[in-house]
Amino acid sequence: MKLNTNSKSLAKVQAHLAAECFNKLFIGGQFVDPIDGEKLPTYYPATGELLHEFPRGKANDVNAAIAAAEAAWTEGTWAGMAAAERAKIVAKMAQGIEDNIEMLAEIEAADVGKPFRQAAMTLGGAAAEGKYWCSLGAALDAEQDTPVNSGGGEGGVPPAEWDVVYRRDPIGVIGLISAWNYPMNVAFRKVAPALVAGNCAILKPSEIAGLSCMFIGKLAQDAGIPAGVFSVVTGDRDAGAALAAAPSISMISFTGSSLTGSKIMNACAPKLSQVALELGGKSALVVFDDTDLDQAVETTMKGFLTNGGQICTAHTRLVVQDGLKTPLLDKLKEELEKLPFCNDPITEKDRGDRAWEAGMTDVVQPVVCESQHQKILGFLDEAKAAGVEVVTGGSVPDAETVGNSGGYFIQPTVLTDVGRDADVWQKEVFGPVLSVRSFSTEQEAVQEANSTAFGLASTVMSSDPAKAMRVANRIRAGAVYATSTGEGILAEHPAVSRGGFGCSGVGRELGIGGLHEYTELKSVNYTGFSLADAKKQHTG
Repeated sequence: MKLNTNSKSLAKVQAHLAAECFNKLFIGGQFVDPIDGEKLPTYYPATGELLHEFPRGKANDVNAAIAAAEAAWTEGTWAGMAAAERAKIVAKMAQGIEDNIEMLAEIEAADVGKPFRQAAMTLGGAAAEGKYWCSLGAALDAEQDTPVNSGGGEGGVPPAEWDVVYRRDPIGVIGLISAWNYPMNVAFRKVAPALVAGNCAILKPSEIAGLSCMFIGKLAQDAGIPAGVFSVVTGDRDAGAALAAAPSISMISFTGSSLTGSKIMNACAPKLSQVALELGGKSALVVFDDTDLDQAVETTMKGFLTNGGQICTAHTRLVVQDGLKTPLLDKLKEELEKLPFCNDPITEKDRGDRAWEAGMTDVVQPVVCESQHQKILGFLDEAKAAGVEVVTGGSVPDAETVGNSGGYFIQPTVLTDVGRDADVWQKEVFGPVLSVRSFSTEQEAVQEANSTAFGLASTVMSSDPAKAMRVANRIRAGAVYATSTGEGILAEHPAVSRGGFGCSGVGRELGIGGLHEYTELKSVNYTGFSLADAKKQHTG
């Protein structure tokens, strides 16, 4: 077989990346070079070839962005606008994502290694979610000066002659540190609500894969976001650490590993600044023996192969009832060993992980980078050395099978009878690796599902609705799916808040609660005159 170097598709993406926004920092409303002039490389996961070199922002660049944000916050125009008016401007940014989906999807395919089909689909979701956040601008305005009530309790309310109301204010200058697995989606899920709420925000994308996030700077500039209200500083972990530790940063919103999340909490603790952390997961797929076999296999594949297993809600632990274990694993092995590898994600427009559409996963993507590749292989080597049974996979496919050399590919891997204390059961592998344990009773199913420190998502599959509900309600996770068919696994809807239990995070994203994360709640007590009098004179 002739190996594919993907030179034409890579060159097309590199032509996109010649634009100014992908080669400079965005600070104070302008595209600028990093103060020290350094760059960082990123590579095409399918081949290991150099994709692009982007600016390496450092602490001095972060400080410049903070200074611009502080000036904009002090000047007060952005925070002083009605949320609905801010939303109209942010909506132009969301529309800009939608208008540039093809270009951005090719960039994310090259940067992350995901099939173009999946990148385009999720980018459409980022644009739609951004518009949802903007639709909440009017809702946030409507919440201002809401009269205090008892909250359903008895008594405790202020005297009737007082006007006591709640308001939601922006927090101030905040830092947004986004993840590499869904670069634009994760970043804009922070940027849009932060700006609609009236904050001044600095985005630090992941250095592993965050090129599409740099385009948000251009979107902000084109939309008319005032100078300093929004900045983008690319760089490595040192830039993120400088942002988290800066004294005037009043909040950090972070998506990434639990280890890094704990470091951010530690950096924010001395100044008591707020954190919103969407962290790692080790989600369980609990399958009862009354589940249809084919649907169980399809759901299992989507659960652990979506985005190559590189998604925080990936269902990488299969908890299957004894009577279905053997047929499920036999069928799963058969289907996984049929799957081809995606040797040029940039041009892969027909196949994908099928996470949010009908049909079975039909291609395996590479993992994002060499260090992640080696980390996953380390987990597999440790499991095999401990005697864990490998049902299928467990290694690197040969170049002839993939059709590429130098790419970061790993065989879809199923490990069974894994010890509950094994790293592959307890830790987030973030790759196409499924660990399997079995159960006999509902109680055992719940115990297995809750047997890690994580609690981001889980799914229960059963044809018995009452049983599925009982188990779902006992699982300690922020998002639980109860289903007979597998439909909706991994689904996220903008209006449905989500977040983690335990080591999976602090705070909630999405829904009106996700917007509230970027605000401060305060009460205002009016005595001696009414709120109506104050408003009348204010507008008179």
